[in-house]
Amino acid sequence: MNDHRILNALSYFSIFFAPIIIPVLIWIFAKTDEVTHHAKIALLTHIIPTIAGIVCFSSFFITSFTQGGILTNLTLMVTAGLFFITIIATAGLFIFNIVRGIQMLLTKQEEEDVWI
Repeated sequence: MNDHRILNALSYFSIFFAPIIIPVLIWIFAKTDEVTHHAKIALLTHIIPTIAGIVCFSSFFITSFTQGGILTNLTLMVTAGLFFITIIATAGLFIFNIVRGIQMLLTKQEEEDVWI
């Protein structure tokens, strides 16, 4: 099996054990453009749910300290919306990483030049 395919798949499958660390290390130490490209994509798809989670939980934190009034219901609705968007985005990107990892392992030598 080609080392490039293994490193590309490892970048995506690292969502299970070291979501941000492994793609960064592969990106830094990779020798080919293809491997660095996939490491960057994997890193991006690992960082987006982290940022969404921080925004969601900070909104929840702000909502918990809201002191009644007309903004309480609006803030609660915004927080609930952010929570559901975060859950959907996280699940979607998790599935995306699994699918891309499997695709990297199943690609043939001549198909590896296609970057998505």
